Amino acid sequence: MDERGIMIADRDADFRSQVAEHFRKAGYRVETTDSAVHVLCNILEKQTPVLLLGNDFDQKISSADLIHLLKKCNRHLHVILVSDEMPLAQARQVRQEGIFYHALKPADATDNEELGLAVECAFNKERVRSAATPEPAVQEGGLLSWLAPLAVLVCGTSLVALATAASMEQGSSMAIWLFLAFCALLLVTQLLPVFRITLPAPMRKLGAVRKQEAKGEKK
Repeated sequence: MDERGIMIADRDADFRSQVAEHFRKAGYRVETTDSAVHVLCNILEKQTPVLLLGNDFDQKISSADLIHLLKKCNRHLHVILVSDEMPLAQARQVRQEGIFYHALKPADATDNEELGLAVECAFNKERVRSAATPEPAVQEGGLLSWLAPLAVLVCGTSLVALATAASMEQGSSMAIWLFLAFCALLLVTQLLPVFRITLPAPMRKLGAVRKQEAKGEKK
């Protein structure tokens, strides 16, 4: 994910240009577009964290439907909807889809303070979320402990299967039973640790006390 990436999606070329210039000067990496397809591809591929979306951006799809699709692509996307006025029903729809903020469209190049604060808040929230959900570490010991039994199971089963196939061609029913017994033994020995249940600490303590009492009685 691009930690400082912003996408500006609006049909107004002048608006895209002046807002993009403002955020580039502020140190953000900015990409602009007037295509809904471009927006979807960007969110899927680059996972851009913040989107400035103009109201009625695409005439073929409503803002609410587009936001819904974008959230399916990246549920952590922060959508800042930019518009002058919006009907109450439409405002409710886009809010239900989970926009981060609804900002007024800047009147000129000097009127970008609200957008700047909204974008800054969106990135602060993204940093907090990223810090709270670190990527899970891979436990090499646990992985190796699973690979070894699995390798034994596969190799043993394959060898016995080959021997059984050869014996079956000779009409030996004893080989079939040996094969089934060997497979059952492998399954039991390899899967038994999976179902082993670790007792809670109080139960383990109680068991240890009972063992000590039993030893005392024997003495």
